[in-house]
Amino acid sequence: MEGKHEQQSPDQGKRKLPMMMGGAAAVLLAGYIGLCAWVGAQDQVMPNVSVSGMDLSGMTAEEVTLTVDSAESNLAGDVSVKLVCGSWSGVLTGRQLNIENNSIGPTAVAAGREHFLTQGFQYIRHLLGGSTELSLNQVTVRQEQPDLDALLEQMRREAGFDTTQASYEVKGDKLVMTKGKTGLSIDRERVLFSLTDAMAEAYDQAMTGTEGQAQVVLDVTDMTGQNPPEKPDFQAIYDAVYTEVKDAAMDPETYKITEEQNGVEFDRSALEQAYEQAGEGTTFSVPLTITKAKETKSTLESKLFKDVLGQATSKVGGSANRKNNVKLAAAACNGKILLPGEVFSYNNTTGSRTADKGYLAAPIYVGGKSQDDIGGGICQPSSTLYYAVLHTTLEIVERHNHTFAVGYVPDGMDATVFYGSLDFRFKNSTDYPIKIVTESYDQGGSRYLRVKILGTNADGRYAKPERTQFDWVEPTTVYKADSSVPRGTLVLDKEQYAYKGRKAQTYRYIYEKDGTLVEKQDLGVSRYKMRPNTYYYNPADGDPATWVNGQPPKPVTEPTTPVAPTTPTTPTTPENPDPGIQNPDSSQTGSEQSGQTGQEGGGSGEGSQAGETGQTGAEAQNEQS
Repeated sequence: MEGKHEQQSPDQGKRKLPMMMGGAAAVLLAGYIGLCAWVGAQDQVMPNVSVSGMDLSGMTAEEVTLTVDSAESNLAGDVSVKLVCGSWSGVLTGRQLNIENNSIGPTAVAAGREHFLTQGFQYIRHLLGGSTELSLNQVTVRQEQPDLDALLEQMRREAGFDTTQASYEVKGDKLVMTKGKTGLSIDRERVLFSLTDAMAEAYDQAMTGTEGQAQVVLDVTDMTGQNPPEKPDFQAIYDAVYTEVKDAAMDPETYKITEEQNGVEFDRSALEQAYEQAGEGTTFSVPLTITKAKETKSTLESKLFKDVLGQATSKVGGSANRKNNVKLAAAACNGKILLPGEVFSYNNTTGSRTADKGYLAAPIYVGGKSQDDIGGGICQPSSTLYYAVLHTTLEIVERHNHTFAVGYVPDGMDATVFYGSLDFRFKNSTDYPIKIVTESYDQGGSRYLRVKILGTNADGRYAKPERTQFDWVEPTTVYKADSSVPRGTLVLDKEQYAYKGRKAQTYRYIYEKDGTLVEKQDLGVSRYKMRPNTYYYNPADGDPATWVNGQPPKPVTEPTTPVAPTTPTTPTTPENPDPGIQNPDSSQTGSEQSGQTGQEGGGSGEGSQAGETGQTGAEAQNEQS
């Protein structure tokens, strides 16, 4: 077998050729795939890639961005887009367009590398002279475009795009309205999108042209739409125009006169109907209803406090302390203003009567007895004020009579007070403010208190108070044992002086200006208690009930020259038992006792709340007489 040569058949050679060709193809494919992978791994722009004529070959994405930014910056002032809408036009330069080139670099690097299996071919194509031209419309335009917005606003204003809303104004006795007009609205997003392409085209022209300048015209007429005016809120217009009529009045805090206000209103449905019938931009009107204020500032100022509605004067007696208290309480009421409907409270006006306010100790009633305490005598201002109110038509809200009759005002016309329980209150039932004016003055060696109520007597009505006294009760005599009293004698208690008891029915008569009686008001019955004469005796003189003729027996002493016994007189009520009380048993009428009648006044009263029954229980325990 050695040295034997086998001859190859022709069929065997034919089979090896395809195998060799397949191997070569595999090698070529592997090499191409490797090329594609290598091309894809590169971060540089392929050869012959440009944007607007600028060669970007071999640049990285960052280098592309810097190159384009630099080129655009150099041309920004030379490129522009002219926006046109009808007869209006405006220009926006490249420098005014807020753009970003962050995407142009990656776009240039990605050029030719769109697909893995084709990027090797694209690379070879670019090497052999093939090219790719990019456009600047690849840039990103920001939403914030202040210069564009300003230009669009200018277009809306100058081209008459603005929608005119309805307007109105008050002219005299008419409400004048102008109907709105339909305007045009701008589709900003469409304008911005189209502007981006137009500006990119302008840059392309500038970069590729010879002049370095370019302007692209952009017609935005078809990017507008109608913008009709809003329908007016007729209720809101009515609410804004409507004015409630208000008379001039006195401000409750500053007591200054406020200006009057005329009333204004109109027919809302008539305005709405006229609006619907009017054409756009048409001016029309509807009548206003003007209601004049009845009281103006000037007329009110001329009427304010011009009339004396009522007044009264009382004589102030008693100690210096009592006179001091009367003057202090009266001064606290002086100048007090009550607006229509307001209620005057004597206690709230004077406040608590304390030593730190200057009040001194003077007689008051406690449990039916007289004793000194701070504020004694302040019932005289309240009573004098009540007596003045009785000469007006003002409404009396609260009043209480004293436990015992006083002499400085007529029976049935006094008003006792005690802070925290008993008050004197009356209401300004007129249509105008009223003012209380008090005056303490000396005349003829005596002290007097005058109270006036000033206001506006619109209808001329006036009032007169009258009273009737009845059921008089003479003071009885009471004896109290006291071992300090000498035997056979009696000592009169001059502090707990006697009072005659009685009742007084008070009426207030309201008259018209011409003297016609309008109303007779029953102000109730005031009940005044009797207080007895109190005598102190020595208990060694025995039971007073056993005395002969109401006199204690004389003590037994050594015989002396006989002396005619003295028979005591029947005790009588002193003419002026309390220095602060004047003639408590006087039967004079109201006008006689006061010395001054009330002036003509307006209003009406409801009568006393406590006058029918007088004081009972706790009410009668404490009075600052």
